Amino acid sequence: MDKMERHAFLLQKIKEEPFLKDTDLAEACGVSVSTIRFDRAELGISEYRERVKNAAVDGLNNVHSEGEILELELFRNGSSTLITDDAMSFDGTNIVKGQCIYAFAENLALSVIDARAALVKVANVKYISEVHAGDRLFAHSEVIRVKHNEFIVHVFIKANMNEVFRGKFSLAVSE
Repeated sequence: MDKMERHAFLLQKIKEEPFLKDTDLAEACGVSVSTIRFDRAELGISEYRERVKNAAVDGLNNVHSEGEILELELFRNGSSTLITDDAMSFDGTNIVKGQCIYAFAENLALSVIDARAALVKVANVKYISEVHAGDRLFAHSEVIRVKHNEFIVHVFIKANMNEVFRGKFSLAVSE
């Protein structure tokens, strides 16, 4: 594959799967990792970590405006709903992107500890089944531990009475 074909392939592939690493792209193109890095630089495609961070921020922004907090007992628990839509799904499918579900969960975890911003030190998450555009999600969070400015928050998300996501967030709030 020549350079122009490779560039077109990279643009399309990263649009479809933003979390592909340089090693995966190099293997798919049959070139070295350094060639992929040069190609990304020429095309203005950010590195893997930056793409992951941007996707999470974009997901959080989308979910923030769509979610509705039902109940909130600060530093104890809370619940929220979200009606998913096509803007949250992968192009050409009705499957909601994991980053939107994660952002919904993280937003509830931040709300229950009354933090506008916090560092997610560790997030242990499990996606149990697909979520489809149009599904109404129900999330419940519970603060498990508080130690100084660090919180452990569990978040469980259900769609149609079935658990689709669960997460354990370790959050550090700066003063």
